[in-house]
Amino acid sequence: MSKAAARQSARERLRQEQIQQAQKERRRRIVVFTTIGLVVIIAIVVGLLVQANRTKPTTYSGALAPVSVQQDGTVVMARPGVTKPVLDVYEDFQCPICKEFEHINAAQIKQFAAEGKIKVVYHPIAFVNPQGSLRAAAAAQCVPGNSWMAFHDELFAKQPDEKVALTIDDLKKFAADAKITDPAVLSCMEAQGNAAQVQQRTQTALNTIQGTPTLMLDGKQLSNDQALTSTGLRDALDAATK
Repeated sequence: MSKAAARQSARERLRQEQIQQAQKERRRRIVVFTTIGLVVIIAIVVGLLVQANRTKPTTYSGALAPVSVQQDGTVVMARPGVTKPVLDVYEDFQCPICKEFEHINAAQIKQFAAEGKIKVVYHPIAFVNPQGSLRAAAAAQCVPGNSWMAFHDELFAKQPDEKVALTIDDLKKFAADAKITDPAVLSCMEAQGNAAQVQQRTQTALNTIQGTPTLMLDGKQLSNDQALTSTGLRDALDAATK
């Protein structure tokens, strides 16, 4: 073989080796990228499953602790003699995040109160929809304790868009759905005699809190993660009741 032919053969072997090496590198990169992709997908799926579990609505079908409407318009739910820990719940009946909070954690709060573990104090305030929120909170204050929670739950279950103000007719319909038929209660709703007190309560609350829903446990504000996830709130309540 001539020297020229030998050099040509060596160059060809080198070219083939380079091709093979490039192919190996491509295969390695494909494996690495595929593995990374699978890890990312698995992490996303696990994260979604964890979050779905954390925001899964709680359930409770037992009897409620006694509910009483106070002179200042707040509403207490607690077993007799239970004075602490105290869970203060600031809500606006036209607040969409409050509706989500209720969807996730209402049952859990009812159960803790029914078991005598906590005292719950609801603070219905009005600022999300200037007219509708005020009408709803004033109307709720007309409802006696034995029907208050049913009306409260109807308000959130059938909450309209926050920009659509609840009307007196809406509120009376929700009252009927909650099996409230007492003419005195319906007349109180129409008169809106509690509106001024709701406005005062709202102003006082907004000097302390930034918005709704806000949960205070023994005077300490819970984080959004604690208030808006079932596991977060349960952990906070468990820690406070040990």
